Amino acid sequence: MALQKEDSQNVSLGPVNPDRVDPANHQPSEIYDCRSYEAKWQAVWQKTQIYETDIARAIDKTSSEHRPFYNLMMFPYPSAEGLHVGNVYAFTGADIYGRFMAMNGRDVFEPMGFDAFGIHSENFAINKGIHPEQLTARNIERFRETQLKRIGNRFCWNHEVQTTSPAYYKWTQWIFLQLFKAGLAERKKASVNWCPSCKTVLADEQVIAGECERCSAIVIQRELEQWFFQITRYAQRLLDNLEHLDWSERVKTAQRNWIGRSEDNGTVHYHLRDWLISRQRYWGVPIPIIYCQTCGVVPVPEDQLPVELPQTQDWLPKGTGNSPLADIPEFVNTTCPCCGGAARRETDVSDNFLDSAWYFLRYPSSNCSDVPFDPQITATWLPVDMYIGGAEHSVLHLLYSRFITMVLHDLGYIPFAEPFRCFRAHGLLTKDGAKMSKSKGNVVNPDQYIEEYGADTLRTYLMFLGPYDQGGVFCDLGIAGIQRFLNRVWQLAMKHQGSIPSDELDVESQQDLHQTIYKVREDIQALKYNTTIATLMSYLNTLEAKEYVSTAEIKSYLLMLAPFAPHITEELWSRMGESYSIHQQPFPQANPEFVVKAQVTIAVQINGRTRTTLQLAPDASQEEAMALAKQSQSLQLYLKEQEVRRVVYVPGRIINLVI
Repeated sequence: MALQKEDSQNVSLGPVNPDRVDPANHQPSEIYDCRSYEAKWQAVWQKTQIYETDIARAIDKTSSEHRPFYNLMMFPYPSAEGLHVGNVYAFTGADIYGRFMAMNGRDVFEPMGFDAFGIHSENFAINKGIHPEQLTARNIERFRETQLKRIGNRFCWNHEVQTTSPAYYKWTQWIFLQLFKAGLAERKKASVNWCPSCKTVLADEQVIAGECERCSAIVIQRELEQWFFQITRYAQRLLDNLEHLDWSERVKTAQRNWIGRSEDNGTVHYHLRDWLISRQRYWGVPIPIIYCQTCGVVPVPEDQLPVELPQTQDWLPKGTGNSPLADIPEFVNTTCPCCGGAARRETDVSDNFLDSAWYFLRYPSSNCSDVPFDPQITATWLPVDMYIGGAEHSVLHLLYSRFITMVLHDLGYIPFAEPFRCFRAHGLLTKDGAKMSKSKGNVVNPDQYIEEYGADTLRTYLMFLGPYDQGGVFCDLGIAGIQRFLNRVWQLAMKHQGSIPSDELDVESQQDLHQTIYKVREDIQALKYNTTIATLMSYLNTLEAKEYVSTAEIKSYLLMLAPFAPHITEELWSRMGESYSIHQQPFPQANPEFVVKAQVTIAVQINGRTRTTLQLAPDASQEEAMALAKQSQSLQLYLKEQEVRRVVYVPGRIINLVI
């Protein structure tokens, strides 16, 4: 069991060194004060820069112990008053995996940024009557300072990116130019999707059942000249590569269906159409093209990038087929870089999905001003090791990111053709019978729950709602139960510090401990967070029932809980006199000698009728049995829209759900 201190990982806290408590003299606290301790440890983490990854160290091949792990989550649109609990659900699940990998010896890079251009942000600005530049800056500040920094994630803020920064979109424009020079970007007249409400064209992927995916307005067809990326030239490669990707199957299926290969009399057809990227709006990246009567369509020279978005108070969409930029003469009128004659700039901006189609390449190189992505850094840290996000982006962001990556690979800029080694789609939270969304008016602000219960409680509660890849129903009646669970952990640790030496554990205690470690490791690796928590709850019951609990048991418990509840475990680890930080300690390893344990088959009944069976330990708790039962797809069909009123559980025999 890996429980030894690693002196090489110790961090000197200096003036913020937490108080060390003598277990022999300390009186246990009645409850865990989440407000003070969470603020305390967030300040410590920030001061010690514990989560700031040394990107350059990865390039030093003499550092044999360095094992980079790029843990990525989809960055948010700052297009609302703030994050809702659905966002926190997604980010927490990704963070737990990153924390687990860090405790398994990997150098984890977990960046965060803001996808701040585009119609989402501009429509929010229109709704508020505030210029999008002002509103976006305000929202980013709120998202970062009052929300993201409070949820307990191990974000590496030194590599934050904002798509609205000229230092970022300079390189978005550079990518456009590479596609243009390669013959993959063309302007052509075509029948396009037009949203009369958003007053802009839309890509095929942004039209759902004839409606705009953003505002649900009925989309009409208009004949316009627009910029397209020739993604269709990559259709077969995009399809073929899916066979080798370690991705959630539902995402791969969605991409297969969207690409839509079919054959008619030996001719191959695809449903996929070229990606329409130009938008007739203000809040976006200007397309770096100049029109000259003598020279024709001319790319802006790379040394003149970025073409900055001009300041204007006349930024509302016109609906005329032209962007508001067309009404700014000082922006439109320019000189041709080829002949020096009078010329005009392109006035459309690019789709914000282009901004997000490459942001993962920029994160590690965000401090580089002379290149979009440093070759050595990119070769060391990419492709992304684990990417977690919503399946709703299957044929938007995820497909576009694969296309841009393939193009950059073909042009010789990066050594890989697929951006994400592993992708896992998280489930969605529902409330009042519907997906949580602003348009449905059923979003839940996490701030009030963090303030009242603490981030650790909210994190653990959200992960306990159901299988992470399926989501769950948000009902705050259960959050107090999670708070009580964490308070019980606090009381147990404070009561039993240093009670008996680790080497005096009896065989039964060793079995309980190592079987728990084995189950927790297996479930975290599979993103089965709800069953992980159920296992920890069951083991807590076991420890509470014992007269004496060893230091080894307490330490192991805290280490297993740490990815879910980083603040309370950090505080308890410190109070036990251990080295800073618990998040830099090795995750416990199970001893195979104590892991083998017989399993039994129990019947799962609904109103007395057997519907399925489960394999689990004969002494498994009701929480473990229920968590495992909820993962059964056959049982989910029977329980659809049904309320479980009572649970009758006989360990080793049956679990009966009364609905």
